[in-house]
Amino acid sequence: MPNQVNSGIDLQSLQSDRQCESPGVATVKTLDMTNSWRVLGFSLIETLFVLLVLAILCGTAVSSFQSLQVRAQVQAASQALLSDVLSARTEALRRERRVTLCAAALDSGARATPPTACAASGGASAWHQGWLVFEDVNSNGLWDHGEALLQQRARLHASVSATGNATVARYVSFGPSGRSLTLNGAFQAGTITLCARGASGEEAWLLVVNAVGRSRLDKGQMALCP
Repeated sequence: MPNQVNSGIDLQSLQSDRQCESPGVATVKTLDMTNSWRVLGFSLIETLFVLLVLAILCGTAVSSFQSLQVRAQVQAASQALLSDVLSARTEALRRERRVTLCAAALDSGARATPPTACAASGGASAWHQGWLVFEDVNSNGLWDHGEALLQQRARLHASVSATGNATVARYVSFGPSGRSLTLNGAFQAGTITLCARGASGEEAWLLVVNAVGRSRLDKGQMALCP
């Protein structure tokens, strides 16, 4: 009997101790969770700073991408023009006739379409308006009715500028021997510059036609692209 009484007292004391400890444990856990939420949170100033940094990075990335895109467009236009100049010379040799590549007449339409006329002498001319390659039977630098049309290129992207110096301002022409010739029969040599419109201090492509009719692309630097 005494043993049973002592045993009952011990059980009651243990239960009361557990009941007393339980609220304390719950309080500690609640405090721990509250502190963890405070540590993981961000203040309004910190959030705004992160958003500002992200905006700057995104703006830099977009600007770099646009710059690369314009450079790619200038390079593609340069290679297309060189390809057609070389093709014009090859056709002159093959046909044994004068073949001319002319800057197209100004096209003010909303959409770029294949040109049907050359820029007239004395008028506004630029290679970014597009160009035509044709058999120049009467050696006047213009595509006339009855002359074989070999190639048409629509105007270039609005971001690309392409202008030639005085001797190749509106045409490049090759005689039956493959030599580059002016309309009066003298040798023709000059440079067509392609660059990003309005850019300053940027890299440009120079299409050089020498006195014997051979053409090449060189890299140059433009103080200001027109």
